[in-house]
Amino acid sequence: MNNVINLNTASIEDQAIDWIVKIDRELSPEESKAFRSWLHQSPQHHTLFFKYAKLWDKMDAVSTLAEVFPEPEAEPEQNGWGTKAKAMAASFVLVAMLVSGVFFKLGQEVSPAQSIIVQQEFETTLGEQATFYMQDKTKVVLNTDSKVRVTYTDKQRLFELERGELHVTVAHNKAQPLSVYAGGQIIQAVGTAFNVEIQDTEVELIVTDGKVLVAEENPAQNPLMLDNVALPTSSLAVSQGQMVQLGELNADVTPISNEDMNANLSWQQGSLIFRGESLEDALQEVSRYTQYAFEFSDDDIKALRIAGLFKTQDVDTLLAAIEQNLDISHQKLEGDVIRLHR
Repeated sequence: MNNVINLNTASIEDQAIDWIVKIDRELSPEESKAFRSWLHQSPQHHTLFFKYAKLWDKMDAVSTLAEVFPEPEAEPEQNGWGTKAKAMAASFVLVAMLVSGVFFKLGQEVSPAQSIIVQQEFETTLGEQATFYMQDKTKVVLNTDSKVRVTYTDKQRLFELERGELHVTVAHNKAQPLSVYAGGQIIQAVGTAFNVEIQDTEVELIVTDGKVLVAEENPAQNPLMLDNVALPTSSLAVSQGQMVQLGELNADVTPISNEDMNANLSWQQGSLIFRGESLEDALQEVSRYTQYAFEFSDDDIKALRIAGLFKTQDVDTLLAAIEQNLDISHQKLEGDVIRLHR
């Protein structure tokens, strides 16, 4: 097959794909005007736009614009263009404008059973929280210093959490279950909402809506090579208002109160809520969001209890509250170390 692509044609293809990306996140009035102008510049613009919109059918771009721009009638293929378009859809890598580091692959075959439709990576820095929407309207909120790789295939929605914490609100799609792989665990849902945090040796799961199934990951099995992606119904079930520490020998599903759930998820509002945690545990949590590490002059200080609501980045206010209420002073040392003492 001829792998040489005409540069002018490739440029128009890039423009068509770029418009599809913009349409998925909604066009501004100025962009809508520019898109209409671009679409009517040439019949080739019109044809290529609808070709790629069909290939990227997850975005519903054609149906969104159908009333304004009716789809052109099919034209006879010339010079093997139909074959070229299919080949390019199977290997073309697109750099998206939604977030740095995001890329898409259309129709890349990874096994006889699955083909990649879209593949993306999202990452936050220390102290940062970020919200992303997938093309099916699934909502993902990433906590501080977190990274997740997202792969949509024709059979599943795969979220591989490499580090940190995420909360996902899953768009309902019975045909394509959504699975979060984290710390050797698989958490799967069809349409629900849950929070996953990778801790030292465990994975904390809190279900905020619906129900999920949980199973241990088989490290020898590539999830993109599976023929059957659904977890068996005999898997561990965790429902709304429940939590579990996965990775324990005897992991128990336990109910979680609304107060505790709000405290656990307060990071989504940029806050930390403490409800009687030890000072050591509380400041260890603060370290997740800042560059500071904390030292204690003695173990008795570590065991003191703290309660209150603090902004994740407002360390000075937290230290002032500790000094006022617990009579504990602090000293800032080199290397962003804060030492607490009586």
